[in-house]
Amino acid sequence: MGWQVGDKLQGGQYEITDVLGDGSFGTVYKAKYVQLEIDVVIKTPLEKFKNYPDYHKLVTVLKNEGEKLKKLSTFKHPHIVQVWDVFEEIDTYCIVMDFIAGKTLFSLVKGLNPSPTPLPEEKALAFLKQIGDALSFMHDKGLVHRDAHPSNIMIQDDGKAVLIDFGLTVEIAIATNTYEHHGHKNFAPYEQRKGSAKPTVDIYALAASLYFAVTGEIPTEAVDRKLKNTRLVPPKEI
Repeated sequence: MGWQVGDKLQGGQYEITDVLGDGSFGTVYKAKYVQLEIDVVIKTPLEKFKNYPDYHKLVTVLKNEGEKLKKLSTFKHPHIVQVWDVFEEIDTYCIVMDFIAGKTLFSLVKGLNPSPTPLPEEKALAFLKQIGDALSFMHDKGLVHRDAHPSNIMIQDDGKAVLIDFGLTVEIAIATNTYEHHGHKNFAPYEQRKGSAKPTVDIYALAASLYFAVTGEIPTEAVDRKLKNTRLVPPKEI
């Protein structure tokens, strides 16, 4: 069923202040870290996954990845969301991260407008270079994001770009083995369908995100380009 506004976790350490919504694989809550009086985000697997026979395997994968990301956060990279804590609350695995104020790159370009608003090349490059630096840092530490699409890139008012949403959705996609990565397939390379976790999948996603930023168009899916010879329209033609 999930949590409601006002629910307290970890003996009152965190208080749910908003339910931000469900993604393809997880639920995102806004919470107050009571002791420090700051806002954080708490991410959990979707409740429906608890009915899966391999749920325990999924939780094991999440725990391992959550701990890796917590260690990664000790380096305090400016363009990677910081992980504060990992814990279990009533059989639900939780990852606590910074609350990043701003808009996603997707919302910045697409928003609710009937027509997209592509970014000037200079601005788009500035954002994506920051994310590229974050991905390079992760690769040097032996981690691959595998989901660096525009909805996982937050843009703050000061122009700072921050990479979010890793260590939860991607690992669930692998662990359940029954879900394709439908939500963001246009930003994933063909080899990711078979579970590739090489740094090259992040490079592809970064390039696809840049394409989206400067054109306002969702890139042609890699599977269609490879198997159906569907054309990717060059940016200069848009």
